Amino acid sequence: MISKLLGICLICGLLAGTSHADDEKKKLKIVLDKLEKINDAEHILKTDLKFEKDEADDQVKVSGVVEQMLDLGDEHKIIIDISHSADKEGEYKTLLKTKEKGVCEVMQNQYKNYFYDSLKNHCSNAPDPDKCPVAMEKYVIDKYPLDNSKFQKYLRPGFYHVLGTLYHDDKEVLQYRIEAHTEEE
Repeated sequence: MISKLLGICLICGLLAGTSHADDEKKKLKIVLDKLEKINDAEHILKTDLKFEKDEADDQVKVSGVVEQMLDLGDEHKIIIDISHSADKEGEYKTLLKTKEKGVCEVMQNQYKNYFYDSLKNHCSNAPDPDKCPVAMEKYVIDKYPLDNSKFQKYLRPGFYHVLGTLYHDDKEVLQYRIEAHTEEE
């Protein structure tokens, strides 16, 4: 589940770290293009997540399985780096590099405020944001859509690279990268 959490945190960081879009601009939505494991740690979790575009409602949805192999608390830290470019092949500039935060802190803040209410409808055993450590478990996510309405004020046109890294004892143990872009709604 931590890879899902990292993905969630990456997206949340992407959105919370960008400048506010002008109220007069058209509404934008985030389109998730790619999720890539940069540094895998199967002793912590095993993942098989996919982004699939649902042609019925033109939304990209996350589906798959995350098997968390151990309990994760604030002894595990997360850092999120977000970069943006107006063009896909353009120069990406750093928008935000978060301070190191413990897993429990991320669960009680970003996860709880932006994702939990909708995730629990697509993952029957989604972790409770108020219970920490996050318990070892196998999670099945079924067609989880990103709710763009919660992030509208942060979006700006362009392309994003988001890098989420999990540390334990100051050692990088897991890293994911998300590529995304915005489109008009």
